[in-house]
Amino acid sequence: MEKITGVMAGWLIMSANEAKKDYGFVVEDGKITEVVPNEKLMGKEGVLDARENIIIPTFACTHTHMYETIAHGAVEPNLSLKPLLEDFWWPVVENRQTLETIRITAEYASLEHLKTGVTLINDILEAPFAENGKRLLTEEKVLRQAGIKGVLSLESNERISTENGEENLKENADFILAMRATGNNDIRGTICTHTTFSCSVPFLKKAAGMARDMDEIIQIHMNEGPDECKCAYDKYGMTTAELYKKIGFWEGGKAWANQCSCMEPVELNIMGSMGVGISTQPRSNALCNAGIAPVSDMLKNGINVGLGTDNGEGNFFENMRYLALMQMGKNYTKYALTPLQAFEIATEMGPKGLGFTDVGALREGYSADFQVLTGNAAIYLNEKNVVQEVFWRKEPEDIKAVYVNGVMVAKDGHALNLDEERIRQEFKDCTRDFWAGQPYQD
Repeated sequence: MEKITGVMAGWLIMSANEAKKDYGFVVEDGKITEVVPNEKLMGKEGVLDARENIIIPTFACTHTHMYETIAHGAVEPNLSLKPLLEDFWWPVVENRQTLETIRITAEYASLEHLKTGVTLINDILEAPFAENGKRLLTEEKVLRQAGIKGVLSLESNERISTENGEENLKENADFILAMRATGNNDIRGTICTHTTFSCSVPFLKKAAGMARDMDEIIQIHMNEGPDECKCAYDKYGMTTAELYKKIGFWEGGKAWANQCSCMEPVELNIMGSMGVGISTQPRSNALCNAGIAPVSDMLKNGINVGLGTDNGEGNFFENMRYLALMQMGKNYTKYALTPLQAFEIATEMGPKGLGFTDVGALREGYSADFQVLTGNAAIYLNEKNVVQEVFWRKEPEDIKAVYVNGVMVAKDGHALNLDEERIRQEFKDCTRDFWAGQPYQD
């Protein structure tokens, strides 16, 4: 697919707070070099004519597990997080991952991400017994083929053994160096560990030290429901964030925490002051009995917040609406989290917290990562309501095309660089075989 040289839009949504009618942009080497009126692009070769459409940035899913798509059809026990992990998820799902299931689920998740306008993901792979040294490279190959940008890491903890956790940390470090050696920042690695109940303090300090030495992000799962909060109090006599601060885990200013649905005010104050970003998963947290994250309070503490799905798929327009609506209901006010704030979280704020400074907006110097949406609307569109119209009423079916670095990677809901028929059949067969004989089908 040839790269475009520019775009003419009916409506150009540059960011949550900036939209222009009859504007477009110039593209060179996958970057936006200039935002201009459409008339300046008329008649030029390689310019995409989308004057009947709305152009918006692509979405960033800032916390997901592509391998979790294999849990299709399984009925999880009705437990809170810690017993759910111990009794079901760890032994039945994570421990049984192989390079083959990793590849198949990554391909399927890539189809689903592109279908809903997501072109940047932060994926954490949990596969402690799959072949060491090849797990993240397997995912990377799929994302490169699909044209998706990503942060990839392997969850590292001591639930099996300290040795197993350290092997996983090493694979993260090796992957970081391998991605840096490519000279392309579209796919990166991070150092990743898990929680205060699956890792000892020495292990957590080791992981954080590795991240600082490599000048890379350290990321964790944190306070997904009340279980970890209680564990931290019972074992250490303080909140989870206070423990991380005490042991120097977040020193260095490059950190990302996922979930954070059960937070004390002191924790948000600590994380805001130390520059720790947070990914929230409203739909997943509700489904997992984990509560509603205090996102509006996170923003008040100056925290960069991103939006994730947790499970490798999902309607991202719907997920973005869940984000706002849950905050409105939780705080008894429509202004707890406005549509514009939720749109910013889903597009630009999340990538910024993960170190992507040229993704999530359509401005000069940014990557030409954008969605072409249908231009129809039930109301008269203007600069003050067009973003809200997209927020409340657009769906994946409205996405006509998805571009990454100025190259089309999806059209009418279908990935252009992946064999969709093969992938969906392999995924169907894989889930059938994976759950055969397991007591979680009904």
